[in-house]
Amino acid sequence: MQVMRKRVLRAEGLEIVDGQGNVRARIGVSSDDGSPFLSFHDPDGRVRARFGLSSDGSAGLAIGDADGKVRATLGLASDGSASLALGDRNGKIRAKFGLASEGSPTFGLQSKDGEMRYVFTLAQQGSPTVGLYDQEGKVRARLGLAAEGSPIIRLLSADGDLRAIIGLAADGTPVIRLLGKDGEVAWEAP
Repeated sequence: MQVMRKRVLRAEGLEIVDGQGNVRARIGVSSDDGSPFLSFHDPDGRVRARFGLSSDGSAGLAIGDADGKVRATLGLASDGSASLALGDRNGKIRAKFGLASEGSPTFGLQSKDGEMRYVFTLAQQGSPTVGLYDQEGKVRARLGLAAEGSPIIRLLSADGDLRAIIGLAADGTPVIRLLGKDGEVAWEAP
């Protein structure tokens, strides 16, 4: 440790202990990439909360339960997207709220196995969309409103290719469009 003239204490880490000598808080830098962190520990030494910065510019806060499972995270990615994630007792993320880098809000719900299944988003122009995902985490159906407010359903193949569109045009006319594997219209009405 080194003390500088301006009364600044410099160290690679600092540990705060309780009366029994248990580490209850730690300030330091990661040995991997030198990223700073602040962590808070329970009396048994488990990290219950950790705030840190990564070398890529992202920042995050993780909160754990008494079993050491992360149950909540708050993060800001280097691309400007932000998220709040909530986990179950097994540490699996079950709900996620966020903002994409351009500011579009997103709300996602995941199944017990941790797979994203339902996603609600608002596009930049404010159009809401609900996405349904399969077991592989791929979107298979989207229900939403077009920019002018017309309802539309999009059905996608397992490969993510748009295969069917069902909705109403801006004037209220119903529209059905079925697409082939090549993306060309195979059938449509009217």
